[in-house]
Amino acid sequence: MREAQHTQETTTSTTSRTRKPRATKKQPQFTGDAPALPIATKEPGQFGRIAITNITPASADGAFAPRVELGEPFTVTARVFMEGTGHVGATGVLKSQRGRIMARKPMALANADLESYAVTLQAGEYTDIAPWDESFAEMAKQLGNWKFAVEGWADTFADWLERADEEPASNALAQDGAEILNRWAGTRDAALDAQQRKMLRDTAKEMLDTTVDAADRIAIAHADEILTLHRTNPLRDGLTASADRPLRVERPKSSFSSWYQFFPRSEGAVKHEDGTVTPGDLHTAAQGLERAKAEGFGIVYLPQILPTDAAGIVTDHAAIDPALGTVDDLRAFINRAHELGLEVALDFTLAFAADHAWKAEHPQWFRADGTIDYDNDFTGIEKAAAEVLDFWITLGVTAFRVGAPEATPTRFWQDVIADVVKAHPQVLFLAEDGDRPSMTRALACAGFTQSYGTFAWRNTKEEVDAFLTATNSDDAFWQHNAFWPTTPDSLSNYLRDNGIAGYAVRAVLAAMGSPTWGVYNGYELVENTQRDGAEQPAVSEFDAIRVRDWDKSDDYGIAELVTSLNAIRRTHPATRSYHNLTVLPSANPSILAFARQTPAEYTGTGKPDTLIVVVNLDGYHEQQSSVHVDLTALGLPTDGTYRVKDQLTGREFDWSWDNFVALAPWADVAHILSVEY
Repeated sequence: MREAQHTQETTTSTTSRTRKPRATKKQPQFTGDAPALPIATKEPGQFGRIAITNITPASADGAFAPRVELGEPFTVTARVFMEGTGHVGATGVLKSQRGRIMARKPMALANADLESYAVTLQAGEYTDIAPWDESFAEMAKQLGNWKFAVEGWADTFADWLERADEEPASNALAQDGAEILNRWAGTRDAALDAQQRKMLRDTAKEMLDTTVDAADRIAIAHADEILTLHRTNPLRDGLTASADRPLRVERPKSSFSSWYQFFPRSEGAVKHEDGTVTPGDLHTAAQGLERAKAEGFGIVYLPQILPTDAAGIVTDHAAIDPALGTVDDLRAFINRAHELGLEVALDFTLAFAADHAWKAEHPQWFRADGTIDYDNDFTGIEKAAAEVLDFWITLGVTAFRVGAPEATPTRFWQDVIADVVKAHPQVLFLAEDGDRPSMTRALACAGFTQSYGTFAWRNTKEEVDAFLTATNSDDAFWQHNAFWPTTPDSLSNYLRDNGIAGYAVRAVLAAMGSPTWGVYNGYELVENTQRDGAEQPAVSEFDAIRVRDWDKSDDYGIAELVTSLNAIRRTHPATRSYHNLTVLPSANPSILAFARQTPAEYTGTGKPDTLIVVVNLDGYHEQQSSVHVDLTALGLPTDGTYRVKDQLTGREFDWSWDNFVALAPWADVAHILSVEY
C-alpha cells in the first residue's frame, strides 16, 4: 500500500505541475577506461582527486614564509599520488605578487617509494643592481610576497604507454590511444599550439586506420615529438591544485654577499716615533674602501661610529663621534663607496648610556639602571628606532649589523624591520649570532636577512660538515648563516694554532661554504695573538686603535687568496645559493670536501656550474685522502672521467667516482675544482 501510495502521490504531483524536460549534456564515450575527473575542494584540508601532501619549503608551524634572493634557484618538493596503480604527474607553479603565473614546470620523481616529486624554480633573474642605481626602483617591483603551488594529475597517456609495452598489439589498444590523443589535442589546459594539436589529431587518425597492422599503429604514438610533448605539455586528467604557498622574494645581496669590516679610526692611523698615535677618521677611512674594492668585497661595515660615553655605551643613535667627523663627512664617505660599487653598513646596537639623547624627552622609557623599559610605550620605542634607522638610510646606508639583538623582544625587531623594509626594500639586517639556536631562528623569521658569529668555532671536520649541511639546507629558507672566520672580538684557537695556513683554510671554507661571508680587516696580516685563556684578540679594536702596516700583506698571501675567492664567487653561479651544497665523503678526517652545483638553465651560460671544494684542515702536515663523488646525483659521466680545473692554480685533473687528493699547507691548502663541460 505504501508503495502504491508513493507512486500515486508522485504521479499526481507531476501531473499538476508539468515541467519541460531538461536537456542532458552529451557525455563523451570511451572504448577504454574513462579519464579521472577532478573532485572539487570546498574547504582547507580536503583532498582533491589527486592527493598532494608534504609540500616544501614550509616551516613547521606554517607561520613564516620561506624566502629566497631574486634569481636564486630553489627546490619545491611534494608527495603526489592517487588511488589505484595509475601513473600520476606533478607540476610546480610559481606566481608573482599579483598572481601572474611566472613558471609552470614539470616535477621529476625524486623518490618512488615515497611518491615524492621535486622541481627547481627561480623567482626572477639574478642581478647585481646596486640600490643607488636608477634601475633599482624598477627591479624592486619584483620583490615581495610571491606564491608557489603544486599541481597533481592522472597521467592517462603514461598509463596507455605502459599498457602498450605490456599487452599484445590490438585494434582496441590502438583505438584507446587514438581517443587519448584526440582528447589531448582538444584540452586547453595542455596549452598546445595549432601545429601541435594537428600533429596529435593526425596521429590519432592514423592509429584508427585498421588497414595498417595494429603494432605499427601503436608504435607511431611513441614518436619522439609526442613523447617530448608528454613531458612539456601533458594531458592532465583529474587536475588538482594545492593551495598557494607564500614565498618572500628579497633583493640582491640578501643571500649572496661579501662583507669587509674595518674601524675608521684605525684606517689611516699613524704611529709616531715617540709612540703616540694619530687616529684615523672618515677621511682617512677611504683607504679601507679602496682595499675592500681591490679584494672584491661588496659591502663595507663600519662598527662604532656613534658617540659613546667613557664606558663605550652609545649616547646618541642619530649622531657621529666628533673624533671621526661629521654627517657631511659620512655622506662623502658613502658617496665614494658608491662610486667604487660598494655598499655601506653601520653598527646598530640598542645599548643606551645614562645620558642618552632619548632620555631628556622620554624619561619614562628608561629604568633606574639606565636600561630601556620596553613595556613602557613599546610602540613609541619602536617608532623612535625606525626613525633613527631612517636617518642613516637617507645618507645612503643600505645595511645594518645589529649587536645583541636577543636582548630585545623579538617582536620589536619584527615590527621595526617590517616598517623599515616596507619603505626601503634595499635595506639588509645582519644579526649578531648568539649561542641560542631558537633565538637565532626566531630573529631570522622576524626579518633579519643574515646572522653571523658561530662559524669561527666550527673547526673539526665533523663540526664543519654538520654546519655546512645545516647552513645549506631547507633551514636556509629562513635563516641565512654568514661565515666570518674571525671578528674584532673573536679569534679562535684554530687560527692561533695553524698559522698562515689556518687563515687560508678558514677563508676558503667561509667563501665557498656560504653564499654570504665576510672578513674583519687585519685578517690579511694574520693577526693571531690572543688574550690568555680566551678566544679573543689580545688587543680589541673596540678598545684601542690598531696601526697596521699594509705593505706587509704580500708576505702572507692571504690578501691575494681573498681576492681570488671573491673573483671565483663572482664567476660561478653555484656559489650564490643556500640550497645546492652536498658534503662529499673523504677517508681522511683532516680532508673535508663538498660540491656545489647549479643546473644549466639557471647559470646564464647554457651549461651546469659545478664546483668541488677539497680542503686540508691540517695547517702543518700534508694530508692524503680519497674523495668520493656521486656522479649520478651530480649528472656527471658515469662511464669514464671528467675534466676539472683548479680555480686557484689553473691546474687540471681527470676525476671519476673516487679520487686521490694530496694537499700540503706549504703548497695548496685547498682545491676549488670547476667541472669542465
